[in-house]
Formats: sequence, C-alpha cells, structure tokens
Amino acid sequence: MKQDIPPNFIVILADDLGYGGLGAYGDSTLKTPNIDYLSENGIRFTDFHSNAPVCSPTRAALMTGNYQQRAGMEGVIYVRGETRKVGLDTGQLTVAKLLQSVGYQTGIMGKWHLGYEKQYNPVHHGFDTFYGYLSGNIDYHTHYDNAGIYDWWHNLDSIYEEGYVTDLITQHAVDFIKQNKKEPFFLYVSQEAPHVPFQGRNDPGYRFPGKEFSYHGPVKDTLEVYNEMVEVMDEGVGDIMDALRESGIEENTLVLFISDNGAEVFGNNGELSGSKGNLLEGGHRVPGIAYWKGKFKPGESAETILSMDILPTLLKMSGAEFPEELKFDGVDLSDHLFRGQALQERLLFWRYRNQLVARNQEWKLLISDQDTLLVNLDQDLLEKRNLAKESPEILKELLEKLGEWEKEMGTVEKMKTI
Repeated sequence: MKQDIPPNFIVILADDLGYGGLGAYGDSTLKTPNIDYLSENGIRFTDFHSNAPVCSPTRAALMTGNYQQRAGMEGVIYVRGETRKVGLDTGQLTVAKLLQSVGYQTGIMGKWHLGYEKQYNPVHHGFDTFYGYLSGNIDYHTHYDNAGIYDWWHNLDSIYEEGYVTDLITQHAVDFIKQNKKEPFFLYVSQEAPHVPFQGRNDPGYRFPGKEFSYHGPVKDTLEVYNEMVEVMDEGVGDIMDALRESGIEENTLVLFISDNGAEVFGNNGELSGSKGNLLEGGHRVPGIAYWKGKFKPGESAETILSMDILPTLLKMSGAEFPEELKFDGVDLSDHLFRGQALQERLLFWRYRNQLVARNQEWKLLISDQDTLLVNLDQDLLEKRNLAKESPEILKELLEKLGEWEKEMGTVEKMKTI
C-alpha cells in the first residue's frame, strides 16, 4: 500500500478488561462514551483474543508479532524473585524497532512489564520516548509496585511525578501526539486500568516503603471503584481523540483499542466461562476495536484475531518496505479492515501453565489437568458441552496439530506468576 503521507498508529491497551466490560460490549453499569464512539464508528471485533490469559506473554506477542513462546516469554514477569531479572531480549524485533527504522517517532506511555532491569527498558526495544512503569501494577497515586519499590520512569531515569496513573499516562500520550503531529508516529498507550489496586482519582495512596499492604488495595466498594477506573480510562481515550482532532491528524491515524487478557472474577467477561489466568474463553477473548475515520466502514467483525496480528498489520499499513525474509506468526489484517475481505483459515494456539488450546475455526480443543474439552464455539460459546467423544476425528486432528505446534515452539521454562 503506497501513500504520500505515512499514517500514524495508536494502540491503546487496557489491563484486565474483560469481554463484557464496556458499554459497547453490553455493560450497562458503565459510562464509556468515548470508547463506545470508536466502536460505533469503527470496527468492533467479537472474536478478538489476547495471546495469553495474563499480561507479560500477551505484551511480548503484541510487540513481536509472534507467539510469545518464541521470545521465551510464556509466563508473567513476577515482582519478586528470579523473574525480576529476566525480560524481552533486546535482539527481538519489535513493532517499535521496525517502525522506528523507517522514520516513525515511537512512544510508550504506561505499563511495560517486559523486564525490570535497564537492559530491557523500552528505549532498547525501539521506543524513543517512555513514560511509565516497568512492573505489573503500581499504586495509582504513590507509584510503588507490589514489592514496595518505587516504579515511575522517563526512559532510563526514575522520576517523580505527582498524579493519578491513568491521567498521567493520558497526558503524556496527548503531549506525544502534539509534539509529533507533523511526522508519522507509533504510540503505545498501555493503561493500568482496570487492573488492581482498587483506587479512584481521589482515593489516598496506600503503598509506601516499609508498610504492609494488600495486593488488591483498600477496597470499600469494589464495583464502584472498578467502574470509576474504567470510566477515567475512557475519559483518557476522549482526550487522545481530541488531541488528534485539534492537531488535524484524525483522518490519518489508526486507533486500536484492545485488552491484554480477560478480567478477574470481579470484572465483566460477559457471558463467557473462565477469567484471567485460564484458557476458557473468558481468559482471552477480549474487547477489540479498530477506528480510522474515513477509512474503515463501521460495523462488526467476527474474524478470529490475536494480539500478534497487530504488528504485521501496522507494517503493511505504513507503506514502507521491509525485508522480505521477515516472517511472523501473526497475519496482516489490512485487507479485512479496509475492504472486509475474509481472513484465510488458520490454526491458532495458546499455552499457559498446565493448559493448552488449539483452535480451528469454530472448533476449540482445551487440554488441562482436569479434562480434555472439545467444543464448537459457534454452538456453545459457554463451553459447556464436551464433544470429544462425539467428534473423534476432529479431536485427533487438533491433538496432532497441537503436538506439532508444541514441537515447533519448544518448551519454555515456566516463570512464576501472580
């Protein structure tokens, strides 16, 4: 796709936002008018999936365009212990590195969670600008992580900034847009919301060095605070869209809104079974919205799409030339997004802890310590009816394909997870 002015790309990633957790996806308790606007005027995906049911692996897949197993990032980088020393190898080609190489300004605002140590910092993975935190979650006000370590950065430097994390991430994103409105940019807005701790804008900080605190935070009314966290994030989406309009670049900017995995049990996964941490649909089927004013016909897409598909899609849409030998597990979605062209059939796979999934169109095989479950998702989205005995040929085929995929990916040392 050749064009005179390369487009801008914004990827907004919510944290632990479940499939049903937006107004556009059926949550009547929430007010999310800005994200709903993107949905109503863009493409709303009904079969969008994170590459994993937890954060670090999904983020590795998003960054590299490949199954996270290829980067050795199958588990969560934990706040304590040995995994605090690991990270996404700087030899990996990321979407930021690739776009940076063809003249894009690149920025990440918010959560990284692909390595604590300085050699894994986003600036070593192709990002020109980083404001945010390295861990899985921080106090929204004091900015201490779950180990009681201060975690707020500008590039390689630890800095002090006062403010509510969601608002800080939004403000830095808006500043980045205004500063780079005359040149193509890739902006990764990696929000903390609605991940715990439960803290609203006006709640006090509660994580401090030398003080005991709980993982979930000082919860008074879980639903009320959770909803506020989502709604403040939605306000931030509105601010980002206003910045695009004021800068005169909305028509040349693709905006993607997605989540890194399903919600915890207190969140909203719609009617799906399962939640964050498992490979039932509620663990990895998440909201996905693509908006590009004047370029995408508003509507709904039932194509099966994963986080890893974003990188090859952005490379194609950039109009730049990249080496032919670059290959990715993800696929380019541009013909589908621009023209509604159906994707080619493909087998897809998930692996996390003791769980394995193979997906071929409507058929899903889930293997765990508890069961071997074969379901037809078109007929049984809640995954209640096990067809393993009724459909032995399909079961055999998916088992074989899963074995081949595992052999290709190899084993990955399972990192401790929260």
